Amino acid sequence: MLRVLERGLGAFSNFMMAIGGVAITLMMLHIAADILAKLLLNRPIVATLEIVTWYYMVATVFLPWGYVQLHKKHLTVELFTMKMPPRKRAVLEGIVSIVGAIYVGILVWLTAEHAMEQTMAGEIQDATFFDLPVWPSRWLLPVPALAMSLLFATQAIRDLQYGLTGRGGPPPSVDDGLLVEEA
Repeated sequence: MLRVLERGLGAFSNFMMAIGGVAITLMMLHIAADILAKLLLNRPIVATLEIVTWYYMVATVFLPWGYVQLHKKHLTVELFTMKMPPRKRAVLEGIVSIVGAIYVGILVWLTAEHAMEQTMAGEIQDATFFDLPVWPSRWLLPVPALAMSLLFATQAIRDLQYGLTGRGGPPPSVDDGLLVEEA
């Protein structure tokens, strides 16, 4: 069951990372087109700033969260833990993952509540010549945060299982192929 959940979360996180990559590429092209239109035609693209602010930037920053957690690529300082035995380090990482799952879970709850409020209100942003609906971008935080929180929880289970019982070997690394291999 845990392995199925990890695989599903891994696939979802990889998909969101790809969408984040598409968003940053589209942002670059949109801004370049706006600059060219402004310089060559003296007519900038309407609502570039609003679209970049409310959609591209939000997607670029938040969608990769699950991917970063899946690969455990957050910034870490191992000054005091690098010499610890693997099982003790796994217990510590499990505890930290539980705290992370709770913290990010609270973030999911609060941001989903806000996203729902803005969805119900039909939140818009004035973009000079038209109103840009921005309520959909509110969901670009709680969805990847949920994936991140669930990944924290699954990683905590694996880390604690190894750290406390010695079973299962050291916590798996996605780079080792455990979470991306076929059944």
